[in-house]
Amino acid sequence: MCPFCFATMGLVVAGAVSTGGLAALAVKVSRKKNAAEEIVPNLNNKEK
Repeated sequence: MCPFCFATMGLVVAGAVSTGGLAALAVKVSRKKNAAEEIVPNLNNKEK
């Protein structure tokens, strides 16, 4: 393969890896936000 082909292949692979990493980071941050907003019922306070 020519050097230009190797360079192009490297850019394609680097772009795919970078996109996957950003997607994983977005999912991680999103899950953290959702867990923080979860409302837990208070079982000690009983209404009559």
